[in-house]
Amino acid sequence: MVLCVISAIGNAAFRYFINGMANIPLYVDTVFTVAMCFFAGLVPGLLTAVLSSVLFSLVYVFLQGFPVQSVWMINVFIICVILEVLTVCLYRRKMKPSETAFLKNPSIDSFTSILIHLLVLAVIACITVSIAGGVIDSVFNHFNIIRSPGPNESFKIGLLRNNANYLAAAILSRIPINIVDRFIVVFGGFGISMLYRKIAKTDGDYACLLHIHYLARGRGERGDIN
Repeated sequence: MVLCVISAIGNAAFRYFINGMANIPLYVDTVFTVAMCFFAGLVPGLLTAVLSSVLFSLVYVFLQGFPVQSVWMINVFIICVILEVLTVCLYRRKMKPSETAFLKNPSIDSFTSILIHLLVLAVIACITVSIAGGVIDSVFNHFNIIRSPGPNESFKIGLLRNNANYLAAAILSRIPINIVDRFIVVFGGFGISMLYRKIAKTDGDYACLLHIHYLARGRGERGDIN
């Protein structure tokens, strides 16, 4: 739970500084969510996604000055994140043998295998969130719901001017940004999950040594050891 909260804070910080402060047309706001998927699986990944959404809302209202009534439109896009979490967790089953081999005995072969899997996952995740985001955008457009423009807006306008269908334009315009974003998120998330594993192993080893120490101390006090 604590790691989920820390990861959610990391997501909110990335989104605020990269997309909000630096005005870079990327989100990179699910990198810690993906890290939790690699590290702990589906439920912690989903929990991190929900906590991140809550923090995004607070950032939008209190740091970026968005009206409170607009927050629900932003949070609708959590559907994209949930689908991304499901995609990562499902695909991780396929890459699990390569991941285990890489962690147990790092080599050129195991590294190459992981690299290929991460490349494929980044493309699949890009397609998934692009379709989901495009569908949500189209629903907003159908009901004339006005929302703040996203980084893909110029691409979408260009496609619409060339007589593209709105749904197709909404999906295709997201791919150039999402492909870069997903590569950063997937590779960065996997790297962060390695750090999480290292921290967990260090804490586990320390706890184990501490437990052995207290057991030995207890036996010594009872006269079982000299």
